Amino acid sequence: MRDRIQTLLGGGRHDSQLRAEGTIIRADKRFRLDLVVRVRDLVGTRSLESNSCEGLAGAAAVELGLMIHSAEAALETNRPGTPSEPLQTVRGAGPSGVHDGTDARQSQGTNDASPAGPVPDSTKFQKDTEVTKETEEPPPRIESQRTWHALVQVPVVELSVGPLPQPTRGVGLAVGLEHDHWQLQLKGLSWQRQSVSAPGFPGYGADVDRTGAAFWGCREFRSSWFAISPCITAGMERVSATGTGRNIVQSTEHAFEMTIGAGAQGRAYLASWLRLLVTAGGQIQLGRPKIAVAGGKPADNLQAYQFEVYQFAPAALAVGVGLEWAL
Repeated sequence: MRDRIQTLLGGGRHDSQLRAEGTIIRADKRFRLDLVVRVRDLVGTRSLESNSCEGLAGAAAVELGLMIHSAEAALETNRPGTPSEPLQTVRGAGPSGVHDGTDARQSQGTNDASPAGPVPDSTKFQKDTEVTKETEEPPPRIESQRTWHALVQVPVVELSVGPLPQPTRGVGLAVGLEHDHWQLQLKGLSWQRQSVSAPGFPGYGADVDRTGAAFWGCREFRSSWFAISPCITAGMERVSATGTGRNIVQSTEHAFEMTIGAGAQGRAYLASWLRLLVTAGGQIQLGRPKIAVAGGKPADNLQAYQFEVYQFAPAALAVGVGLEWAL
């Protein structure tokens, strides 16, 4: 900005009485510069906005350059001895206080008349700089525009491919916190029951239920109405399986499964408090539980048996959609 102002003013030394202080803040994708301009005991304010720092710097340089030029022009025309204000025209007398030979009436007329040189337009200078007394209008107080927000995602609907053999639908909700461009969320999902058939054993299998919770940590990159957030995830699932088929021992077994992964969230800002949410993520199954069934009744002369139905896939992919409410 200093180089740009110097280029606008040209070479040479500029002893301007003008001083400026600036504060730049970023609101979404726009930048705002708040200038506090001081000329001796006067103070004024300016606010400039732009989509880029480069554009904001250029506009501020032009603004300050014009102010400095106007201030120097006003000071130059007010300085005694300049061509615009000859000394011999003041009060109609020479330097010694003796009349310079002109008629007294003419001298009196000179006293009432404006100087021969141009008079600085102080009204225009004040308009250019918007100068007011410091006691009348203190500099603006800049406050942060970003605060903490509570997030609620409800309803959330997801479709998962893996870790079970068929795609599974799930419904749930999430709660979290948002500050600046960072988001922390805790999501809970309940997956639709899936019947898994035992390979090589027609009529046998297991009914599998899954419920889980996952932590999401995301960093948001936002335009005016759309945002995308890369995320890391970690979660836990509770798996329940019940065997199906003739002579199967009717019991339900439970297991816990840990997952880690990464994902992304996309948001369309419908309002400042309401967003349409789209998610996608991949998870790695750390335990890969096995589902097996057992049967047979020795009292009925049937031999006891046990065989494996399915082992969880090593990874899963899920996509989802929902509404997010910012409180």
